[in-house]
Amino acid sequence: MIQLCSRFVIPRIRILRIPKGTRGTLVTARIIARMIRDGAKDFYVRQKAIQIFRAYGVRPKDRFGEVSALFDWVRRNIRYTRDIFRVELLHSPRRMLELQAGDCDDMTILLGAMLMSTGHPVRLILAGFRPNKPHVYSHIYPEVNLRGRWIPIDATMHRPIGWAPPAIWKRICEIEKEGMKCSYKTH
Repeated sequence: MIQLCSRFVIPRIRILRIPKGTRGTLVTARIIARMIRDGAKDFYVRQKAIQIFRAYGVRPKDRFGEVSALFDWVRRNIRYTRDIFRVELLHSPRRMLELQAGDCDDMTILLGAMLMSTGHPVRLILAGFRPNKPHVYSHIYPEVNLRGRWIPIDATMHRPIGWAPPAIWKRICEIEKEGMKCSYKTH
């Protein structure tokens, strides 16, 4: 089961039944991609990103400075908090700005939406860590494209931009205009 919390005009909660296993993970990733795309179009999210640029003193057209400022702000201001026991929650970017707490998928939604709202291409990385369970994913984080290179930006860890968790299995998911396209990568 997955619970979506979003607030654009009036608060609402949608409860969806999601399949188990890898199929369910991909359904959830598609929902996350949609929430990033929708959040990037929310002017409140864009306004917050621009306020962060100003607060950090980022010069216009400094793409790395923009990414760094948003990454640092999310790491410093969003408290990593697990979901309700046995319930997967997904919060919209706007709700994350209000709540200032969430897990890896929520932080990915917020950071991804703020980056996309300010012109930065973003993709999703689903990461798995168990050698005996191929393609069982337990973590998600975004990557941002800077000067033609995809850079990991995992705001859940106190690590620098460019650090990625040492996953055994990765699924790289491109956020497209109307969906998502994934490919595998093993280490």
